[in-house]
Amino acid sequence: MRGVVFGLLFSNLVYLAWNLFIPAQSETREAAPAAQQGEGVQLLGEVSAEQLLRYPGQQAAPVPPLVQASTEPVAAPALYCAQIGPFRDAEDAQNFSNTHAQRMSLTVDIRQVPAAPDYRVFLPPFASRELAASTLETLRAAFAANNLSIDTYLMPRGELENGIALGLFSEQSNALNVQRQMQGLGYQVVVRTEEKQASEAWVLAVGVESEEEFAQQWAQMRLTRSYIDAGEKLCETIAHAPQFP
Repeated sequence: MRGVVFGLLFSNLVYLAWNLFIPAQSETREAAPAAQQGEGVQLLGEVSAEQLLRYPGQQAAPVPPLVQASTEPVAAPALYCAQIGPFRDAEDAQNFSNTHAQRMSLTVDIRQVPAAPDYRVFLPPFASRELAASTLETLRAAFAANNLSIDTYLMPRGELENGIALGLFSEQSNALNVQRQMQGLGYQVVVRTEEKQASEAWVLAVGVESEEEFAQQWAQMRLTRSYIDAGEKLCETIAHAPQFP
């Protein structure tokens, strides 16, 4: 009988424990997925407007305007340049430059300038070398018979090949005189003007502080050579007429 009583008591205790602990654990297991589901990532379109959290807007800091570099040229200090000459030759110009190098910056400038032309007198090229040679012999005989002193030779090559040269003259009057003599012998000759150039030596004064400074120095520099002049020459290499006689 006692065993039955204890058995019933133990059964009641087990039943009580079951009703107290098992439902609590079930609620905990059901609440956990719900919480995890609430903490998951949701699309913005799936959330209602009331669930959205609004934050006060923040204005972006203004971007300072770009400072552009000035494109205006910076004015350089005004300098003075001059040209001195012409000298007798390049050596004369170099000696002058060396003598006065301590006064200012000087450089020798050798230029090609037009020179007085030459005048060439000739008989135009013949059809063959043989014909030109026989004509040359006839001419020399005619010069001897008429007491004419004209240097002649056969031109063997170039644009006037097989022509007969009658002289190259620096004076046009001399060339025209030979032309008249040849016409008297019955020959029509050509007088051709041939341009040529010559070298001219100058000295350039570059970067002088002012025109007044150059004038003061020039007064001493010109004492050594009375045949040269000086004039302004823009530093962009544009020459002007002489100003300092």
